[in-house]
Amino acid sequence: MNTQHSRKGTLNFTLWGIPVSIDPSSWVVLALLGGGLGISSGTDLLQVAIFVAMGMLSLLAHEMGHALMGRRLTGQQPIITIAMMGGLTILPTAPYTRRDQFLFTAAGPLGGLALGLLAAIIMGLHVGDIGAGISFYLHAPFGAIESMSPENFVSIATAVQDGILPIAVLKVYEILMLICMWWSIFNLLPVLPLDGGHLLYTLTDNIKLSSIIGMAVGGGVVLYAITNGMWFMTILMGYLTYLNWQFYRG
Repeated sequence: MNTQHSRKGTLNFTLWGIPVSIDPSSWVVLALLGGGLGISSGTDLLQVAIFVAMGMLSLLAHEMGHALMGRRLTGQQPIITIAMMGGLTILPTAPYTRRDQFLFTAAGPLGGLALGLLAAIIMGLHVGDIGAGISFYLHAPFGAIESMSPENFVSIATAVQDGILPIAVLKVYEILMLICMWWSIFNLLPVLPLDGGHLLYTLTDNIKLSSIIGMAVGGGVVLYAITNGMWFMTILMGYLTYLNWQFYRG
């Protein structure tokens, strides 16, 4: 299939036989999410660049999870499009059974989590302690590095001190793991049209019930975001909650 787009700046390529299209808007959104409006030094610019690169890698892993599972389940050629804040994996025909639809949907977040785990293993090999890399993955995204075992913490700290693991490279690992973990968790929220909402709908086969749960969860996240001054999350979840209200009405 032809995935070439007329929009200037669109990046088109094939990955594992799957056509991928990346709209320029996705790079802009990632730069904004990474703090692009607050750049005041070369260090800030480098951090934003790392966030954009790792964010795109995480998005690709997520959509490739969907695509590879969809191709395996249906034997059809999927197409991946990444634009704005996320991606879309299109199959000519949707998976036939509820089980297949569940697997197809779940494969996206699992793909992101798997990429984070792969980064953790590579980091572990880098410092000579695979357990330290995995422990870092399980703690760093939640701001709980102090909860790591002393042995794992020492392995990483020693590698940094000895120059084996430069601070900039550690930051790359950290940002990739953070994005993979939190993007996957966010996508698993039972709010349509997130993957978690689709999983809930697949299980219940009831769009009204799924929408009610989506509104409840979305509304709860909005209240939490407002309380903590998370205005971008407030707007995003407010919009998703509104969409669930539309799904309920429709």
